[in-house]
Amino acid sequence: MKQKMIDFLLSNADPSIVLRVKKEVLDCLPEKEEAELFNKIMLQKDVQTVVQAQKPDGWIGNAFHGAAPSVGAGMLDNMEVGLRYLAEKGFPPENEIISRAVNAFFLDEPLHNECRMKAPADDYTVTALGLFHARSSILLRAGYEHLLPENDFIDLKHDIAHSFKTFANVLNFTNLDDVIDASKRKHCFKKGILWPCSYDLRMLAHSKSWRNSKNTSLLADALNKLFLYEHEFEKNIYTNIKGFYKSPCLAFIHNQIYCLGLMDESYINFDLMELFARCGIIKQVGFLKNKYDYMLSLVDDHLMIDYKVKPQERNWGPYGGFALEEDWKSKTRKQCDLLFRIMLIIHYTE
Repeated sequence: MKQKMIDFLLSNADPSIVLRVKKEVLDCLPEKEEAELFNKIMLQKDVQTVVQAQKPDGWIGNAFHGAAPSVGAGMLDNMEVGLRYLAEKGFPPENEIISRAVNAFFLDEPLHNECRMKAPADDYTVTALGLFHARSSILLRAGYEHLLPENDFIDLKHDIAHSFKTFANVLNFTNLDDVIDASKRKHCFKKGILWPCSYDLRMLAHSKSWRNSKNTSLLADALNKLFLYEHEFEKNIYTNIKGFYKSPCLAFIHNQIYCLGLMDESYINFDLMELFARCGIIKQVGFLKNKYDYMLSLVDDHLMIDYKVKPQERNWGPYGGFALEEDWKSKTRKQCDLLFRIMLIIHYTE
């Protein structure tokens, strides 16, 4: 099945998918062919939206975290989403556009000073909040785990270890009553709780330094427990900061993982499933293994996929997006995007 998908994608898919299949999955891409594919990728509309938004100092757009219409930032032409999108399109870490964007984080007066924040020295941050999560996850996705310039405020090794700790910490709680304070107007994390969010998953998925057999098993144990938690809350869980309610960055806590949709038997979040697969734990986590088997059952012998993706899910943003094809009006293009993600999940799971 995997080889059949690869053959189909190499014949029909967007140049960025072809590039990534040959380079990331097959590990066989001659320099000349890579350059030819990259030239085609550079001409694409969404890629140009990001590239044209890069300022002389390397910063992309007018914002860091997602769209900010008030300052003229769209969903692609901002630092976080733009940099991740280019990495997903196959831009390597040594590419000038990528390296200039990364180096923009170290300017004396960056566009957004909050991106210079240090991770907490005591390994505690306001639960599932703090832009150091987003900043470090995008640097890792850009391939800079071991390439980051020397600096005094970004420590990726620390941040990766912190993200691993958020998942491992799940094992310390008997039930969610130990985690959630339901006495306030809105349900909140109890003070001092360290809890994982989607950015923690992204950091682990795109890094290597945490990986060994012991840690992989511990992560799987934490996820097995996380997916078994039961509670009656139907609303988001907030963090209370001096009387203000802040919504965490997709913390793994909502009703049946409500915000992520992972606990819905008929729903697949392909972006997050790929991240779990990259962590190497799908077959060790009962819920994810069942989700994986269900996903495979949706693909028939002709590589048609019996699954409807909501239009907004394919679009790029701080918390999701997976479409690399430019035109989903074409059934083949849409099929290629879905097949590529399914193939990647198979690749990193098997």
